This record gives sequence, structure tokens and C-alpha cells, in this order.
Amino acid sequence: MNAPVKLREGKILLLAGPESFNAAYIRRTLDFFGVPVLAPPGPASEAFASLDAADWLSITACVAVDLGQAVFADLQHQRSDVPFLFVGYTPGTWFPGPYAWLCPPFASYQVVEALGEMVNAATAATVRASIDFATHDYLKPDGQA
Repeated sequence: MNAPVKLREGKILLLAGPESFNAAYIRRTLDFFGVPVLAPPGPASEAFASLDAADWLSITACVAVDLGQAVFADLQHQRSDVPFLFVGYTPGTWFPGPYAWLCPPFASYQVVEALGEMVNAATAATVRASIDFATHDYLKPDGQA
């Protein structure tokens, strides 16, 4: 079985509490679809502290399992450039930025589809911003500096 979407090269950072069934299920799903997973041990704050710049350059997206509001404040200020998929039973409020929710029960392909849509949207926004920046000077009317 092939992955329903093609994820950009890179790793998925998996943040979860110990003994999380959903996190184990998601990890097996991503492994099955050939997506490399980085899952540092410990709570989210310790996981973030253990990652260096090279780790962050290799991360395509993050899946935060059953952490919800508790971890969002840290994520919002630390990594606004990485799409985050929150998985849990109580999604709470909608978060601004490249964030989405996936509530159990879900099929394994839905994990990959949700991540693919988020990564594609984040990549498209980055490409649009780069094009806008690169063409800004070329699109000015004659005579303007």
C-alpha cells in the first residue's frame, strides 16, 4: 500500500506522554508509510531542549499527541515555522497558524493525509512569500523607487 500523499523529505517530530497508545499507533503508521520519525523522550519542554539546530532543519512537521493547550504556548513562541498536528480527544479551541487537530478514532491514512495537507499548505505559503519578495522590485510602476 502506498502513502496517500507524498510528504516532503524530512522527519516528523513526535511529542507525546509516556505509554500513549495514540502516539504508538501514529509512529507505526508513519513508519509503515516510510516517514522517518524523531521521538525524543520526556515531556515536550525537555524534548524541545534536547533538539539542536540541525535537528530542527530536518523536521518537516510535528505531531503532538494528547498534549493540547498545555504545550501550545511553548510551540507558538518557539517554532512558528513548523506545522503542528495536535491529536487528542478534546481539541479545545482552534489555534492560529500552521496547526490542525485530529480527534480519535481515526484511520492510519488520515494521519498521513492531515500531515501532507499541512506541510503542502505551509510550503505553498513559503513559496508564495518568496515569489512576492523576489518580484516586488520588478512589479513597481516606472519611476518609483
